Amino acid sequence: MSDRPRVAVIGGGIAGIAAALNLAQRGIGVILIEREAQLGGNASTVCCKAVEGVCQHCGGCLFRDHLRALQNTEGIHTLLETRIGRVERREGGFLLHGQQAQAKPLSLEAHAVILATGFDPISPLGKGPYGYGLLPHVITGRDLEALLQAQGRKACDDLPLNRVAFIQCVGSRDEHNGRGYCSQVCCRYALRLARVLKEHSPKAEMTFFKMDLQTSGRDMAATWAAAKGAFRVIAGLPAILEGTAEGAISFRYEEVLTSRQIRESFDLVVLATGIQPRADAAEVAEQFGLNQDPSGFFATAPDGTSTLTPGIFVAGCCQAPRSIAESIAHAQEAAQACMRYLQREAG
Repeated sequence: MSDRPRVAVIGGGIAGIAAALNLAQRGIGVILIEREAQLGGNASTVCCKAVEGVCQHCGGCLFRDHLRALQNTEGIHTLLETRIGRVERREGGFLLHGQQAQAKPLSLEAHAVILATGFDPISPLGKGPYGYGLLPHVITGRDLEALLQAQGRKACDDLPLNRVAFIQCVGSRDEHNGRGYCSQVCCRYALRLARVLKEHSPKAEMTFFKMDLQTSGRDMAATWAAAKGAFRVIAGLPAILEGTAEGAISFRYEEVLTSRQIRESFDLVVLATGIQPRADAAEVAEQFGLNQDPSGFFATAPDGTSTLTPGIFVAGCCQAPRSIAESIAHAQEAAQACMRYLQREAG
């Protein structure tokens, strides 16, 4: 194995890019491996949510800044459309076997590995009573992000925005489906998207249906302070969504604080879906000798980045739900832990 330290970063989303940049800036050779045809992962789907020209700190700009920095940083070799299939422990590191596009075999050596394999968005189809895929004006926050990213603010022109309901915790905080955890990001992106819609249609009525609102994170207190006076917040989640003859969406909910049963109609319903481990997380854990926590994310030592397998670290949402900014910070911690490991191994 080469004497120059080399790290394989597996996953080309924001956490993988941030880890690769941090290592390369320290003089470490990096191989950045991404299974898709382009870098970005889930972070690439985040639209700009600036309101009245003021940034809402959603993280979309952070992603684009990191992608530009990657293109201008030496020492990072990027492999797209590449999958790792088998991992061998070798003296001084690892031998990774995989395939590139057109089933071209690949073998590469690395002194250490950072896994940044990301997450899968939770499908709203598991919430059948919410009518996703059946009722035309029931969409997810991810759908709304995609519309805004593709069309800009003119996408709002085609949306019915008189009365809009945001339903939180769709798929998260659900013990029956093995997802009793909070996805951390849903309240944040829903509030920011609501402010974008409100800017476009100032007379629109925005209502949030929630268990509670998660308000941690970069500048979230200010975002919530700016939003809560403009929006109605209901402590209670709806049960069954139904279409009306007028094309609206009607549902009944129990207002937890008053125990009242109420029925209302809305023109647009946005489902705030959360974060779950990737479908192949168990396979990846077996390949690299990792444990998973009860929710299926990769388990770590108390430092949050080191695994039970020496020389293998994790970064970003494969370890726990995180925002873009938090994934960047976690990736930097993983890179620092990896550097300390390489220095110890070098003696």
